[in-house]
Amino acid sequence: GCNGILSNVLFMVAYNFAVANFEKVAASTVYLVLYFIFIPIGHAMASVLVFGWPEKYASSLLSNFPIGLTAMAIGGALTAYLDRIDFNEIIEEWIRDNFTVSHMPPRNAANVAEKSEFYSSVIVLVVNSVWTYVLSVYINTPRAKSEKKELWMESKFTWTQSIVRTQEIV
Repeated sequence: GCNGILSNVLFMVAYNFAVANFEKVAASTVYLVLYFIFIPIGHAMASVLVFGWPEKYASSLLSNFPIGLTAMAIGGALTAYLDRIDFNEIIEEWIRDNFTVSHMPPRNAANVAEKSEFYSSVIVLVVNSVWTYVLSVYINTPRAKSEKKELWMESKFTWTQSIVRTQEIV
């Protein structure tokens, strides 16, 4: 809920800021470096706001690090692919062509230099949000005894009690 929204908004702001300030660096490289920096930040936020601060923070971070690394690889590859196919330009052109209320200026030599990564970053955000959510819930949810095991233990305890009582009577 709130943690996911806050974490993603912070990452999106930082990512778009970094892309704008490091124009000579590929968007996928900016994404990879920034995501690597955000792994412990996102984990700390999730620990505080969702799962509760773990007793052993370092081991908790290390158990969650593979989630971040796989998300980083997925995001980097997807960002590179979307950048290679000019996904943002395709979406901007589609908006210009299909929505008469759009005030998006047509692409020309003057505004080609202004490269946006907004639409591709939204796609990457959605894909990675689903990926990290599913894996984080799986990794961080406290393990409870299965109901089947509890029932077996109860029946074993009841059976053992009945044997003890029988021996007491005899």
